[in-house]
Amino acid sequence: MSKSFYRALGKKEEWPNITGVIPSSLTYDDVLLVPQNSDLLSRSAVDTKVKIGPYTLEKPILPSPMDTVTGEKMVREFARLGALGTLPRGETSFNAEICRRLSNENIPCVYAVGLKNGFSEAKALANSGAKVILVDVAHGAMVQVKELAREIKKKLKVYVMAGNIVTYEEANEYKKYGIDVAKVGVGPGGLCITRLVAGSGFPQLSAVFETTSVDIPVIADGGIKKPADFAKAIAAGATTIMCGSLFMGTDETPGKVTNGKKLARGQASASYMKDNGVQAGEFRTAEGISMEVSVKGPAENVINELMGGLRSAMTYTGAKDIKDFQKRAVFTMVSSATAQESRPWLSEM
Repeated sequence: MSKSFYRALGKKEEWPNITGVIPSSLTYDDVLLVPQNSDLLSRSAVDTKVKIGPYTLEKPILPSPMDTVTGEKMVREFARLGALGTLPRGETSFNAEICRRLSNENIPCVYAVGLKNGFSEAKALANSGAKVILVDVAHGAMVQVKELAREIKKKLKVYVMAGNIVTYEEANEYKKYGIDVAKVGVGPGGLCITRLVAGSGFPQLSAVFETTSVDIPVIADGGIKKPADFAKAIAAGATTIMCGSLFMGTDETPGKVTNGKKLARGQASASYMKDNGVQAGEFRTAEGISMEVSVKGPAENVINELMGGLRSAMTYTGAKDIKDFQKRAVFTMVSSATAQESRPWLSEM
């Protein structure tokens, strides 16, 4: 059993010797970043650049590759803002045509494929100019995912991301298969019900600690409800975060506006399955939900809030860049009383 969680917290203890039981794990609200001495003069003094695959990002943020979150319009906006867009799984020729347009204009994008017809889809995208392919599967530790990712990388000569995984052991397997980037998170998404249906998952902050203990770049996917969660994910070692819920309803998301609302749904929702010819039953059940969300203006506003939180966290830590932030960051676990204290409480008196 891995000891990476304690290593990440800078402790020396061994895992307790309880067969099949991992000690209590953490999500973002279970910790705070400890403020430290700093000689930084302002939030503008920190450098938030990261490198992922062939791309250098000013803002380490990706939108979740979901059909109600991102499409060509969102990809272009993320590129304009110095972040990195994604294109969800879709009809091969349609996605390949979008890829050709974006590639001809040097617009960076990560293109998602699934297990079914995954190599042929990846080949069509690579032939259209794609530099990064994401093998996007809920349970990314399946051997089929790793074999497909290795085949795509070897035969098509592109960067390969894959996911989702949550443990040290899974990340170590990804490294052995030559996967370039691991997408991390099972069950923390705002429209995900995997933990309710399958009883499977891992608290997201601990998942980041686990997987970043292996020398492989990590995308922390899901569970980002507020800027502080973004800052904690990066401090814990993630190269970037991926977020869907916060971008749902923004101007750049696909879909029409009806009575001030837009459709938002998980890729494993009954709605998505029905629209994509997937029959629900004993051998395939929905692990996501769908709902209407209010429109909320430009995605740029969401990105600015996230980046403001990250920059502020870096200055509280005294970190000049992301690597320095991850080296200097100290977490403290908090009680329920501390969690209450962390909220604006005056109105509750």
